[in-house]
Amino acid sequence: MHPIPHSETELLKRLAGGDAAAYRELFVRHWDAVYSSALLLSRSPDIAEDIAQEVFVTLWEKRAQLAQVEKLDAYFFIMARNLLYSRLRKLASQDAYLQYLQDYHHENTHSGTETRAEFRELENAIHAAIRRLPPQQQKVFRMSRFDGMGHEEIARAMGLSRITVKSYIVQALATLRKMLEHYPGILLLAIATLARHA
Repeated sequence: MHPIPHSETELLKRLAGGDAAAYRELFVRHWDAVYSSALLLSRSPDIAEDIAQEVFVTLWEKRAQLAQVEKLDAYFFIMARNLLYSRLRKLASQDAYLQYLQDYHHENTHSGTETRAEFRELENAIHAAIRRLPPQQQKVFRMSRFDGMGHEEIARAMGLSRITVKSYIVQALATLRKMLEHYPGILLLAIATLARHA
């Protein structure tokens, strides 16, 4: 582990102030290393992808606290390790919650008007939050999540690099989670599910 070069120190200061360009630059520089660390820890490409995305979502959410970080590679590794351990601890409860979601959906499609209205309200809240994303970020997110396009396909269609597409998606997920934090856990799980298969 080596101290952060001065340029990364400046990027962290800019990120702490909410600079999205600095965030994307750090994403481009460190995605591969974070993913590799997560893969080494988890031995699963799917889990590694999820953990790496969560690392960068957390990076954006906690950006105001990062100006004093001295070794970013070590910070990322520890974050990835802690996120993986947290996921392993929650596996049993997650299975139970997924069953709850299935039951909720079944009840929602077979029960009265009030329950269906609640479900539509939650769905509308997600779409309203997506419409508040910056235009470029929103377009990439919609192409990925609603049109089923892969990163390479989106990158070609929009003239962007694959890593830029991925950074837009991760930043959109962080923003959506923040916008919708006051909604019930069922909605937040729906947002988390959007992060899969990126």
